[in-house]
Amino acid sequence: METLDAVFRKHSELEPTGKLSMLGESVCSADRLLVYARRRNPQSPDVSESYIRLGKLYGIRGDVAYCQAAYDTRWWTSELAGPDWAPQVRAQWADEEAIEIRMQMLYALATFRPFPSEAKVADDRQIAHIERSGWRGKAACWEDLSGKWSHSGNVGYGRYVVAMWRGVLEWDGQGVPPKLPVYRQEFTPSVRTAVRKTGTVDWSSFVSEQMKWLLHRQLLPVPAPHPDRKVTWEELAALLRQWENSRRSQEQKERREEDTPDVP
Repeated sequence: METLDAVFRKHSELEPTGKLSMLGESVCSADRLLVYARRRNPQSPDVSESYIRLGKLYGIRGDVAYCQAAYDTRWWTSELAGPDWAPQVRAQWADEEAIEIRMQMLYALATFRPFPSEAKVADDRQIAHIERSGWRGKAACWEDLSGKWSHSGNVGYGRYVVAMWRGVLEWDGQGVPPKLPVYRQEFTPSVRTAVRKTGTVDWSSFVSEQMKWLLHRQLLPVPAPHPDRKVTWEELAALLRQWENSRRSQEQKERREEDTPDVP
């Protein structure tokens, strides 16, 4: 009897390289994707049908795109997800326009072809970034997204997405779905890592109350760093000193106002 691995290697969806092409039809149904996701997170948004439908419009495998979104968001539990050059916050994950923008980015990475005539490119900044980076049409397979959708330090990104899709595909529909690859970052020195640290994207408007607190007190550099970036002791000292000086200036201002007599 053939093993599942042997069957998968012969799968008609695979390229001769053994990779899974970005362009193609969905194999998993929207219902299967949603049931699978809600066994992981009962609060997963009901967006699988949108991924299948919009995937068909763009010729992208919508079921794999859904699995990619699940991977990026850790089953819709993270506050922020997507590539660091085009992040999406939690409120956008169930938004159809945001899902379509995601499809457009995948399409631009997968092919040089013009967008379908029915498509409406809502925001072309992401497409312009892909073209400036020389990535247009350079990710024909999902495994090729590493270093483009993800930073180049996460060398297994595309493989993890495909592994998740395989997990949904091979699930027997009973009990708890099989355990999937652990979410991890495999960092190596890279240009993308440097960009993420120094910041070409201003992250100040995203997610946490902590970031908003720092922004309100003008303690964030410009552009604001990624919320997950580690801070050195030197940077922490500079931040605390800036905060102390700001507080001291405010106190002095309040004292001067108190000492100023009212003019009748």
